[in-house]
Amino acid sequence: MDTKTLGNVLLVTGHTYEQLSLANKMIVKGIKERIPTLKEDNLAQLYPDFRIDIKAEQEKLLWADTIIIQVPLFWFSMPSIIMRWIEEVFQHGWAYGSTGNALEGKKVLVGITSGSQKETYESGAVGLTVADFDQRFKTIFSFCKMNYLGLVLSGGFLNVGDGTAETAFPPMAEKHVEDLMRKLG
Repeated sequence: MDTKTLGNVLLVTGHTYEQLSLANKMIVKGIKERIPTLKEDNLAQLYPDFRIDIKAEQEKLLWADTIIIQVPLFWFSMPSIIMRWIEEVFQHGWAYGSTGNALEGKKVLVGITSGSQKETYESGAVGLTVADFDQRFKTIFSFCKMNYLGLVLSGGFLNVGDGTAETAFPPMAEKHVEDLMRKLG
């Protein structure tokens, strides 16, 4: 993949329990290895008090041509810091509305990890499917006239603390990164 076609890439992360995460750390590392020129925007580290610097975040988004959001699935959505970021930064008149075109045409891709197997969501066993999540994110970003590239949801990343995650997660994380890269084109 020629990462030059992506332009400026912003990787947005925000894991509520980042210190305990193995999978998302592996995935973020893999993305950085494939796109070494990207800028990471770790919202959980930047804003532990949830006081988001709206202007700074808008500047990052203006700089970016491609935005990758990589997070775990929390309560059938993205972690609260990511949702707060969308709520505050993607403002009416800036990101959407009759004069809101700041994000128009920017590429956005969402990567999600879950502890449950992906098949649990594909079957609808929990009331929502992968397609439901994908449609939700597509709606959010399309509403802002962004070029939504899709969702990569990978499951089975439940770390039960028995030491098996250290060997099981690396190939799963690698596949997740490969799936993201494929969607980026």
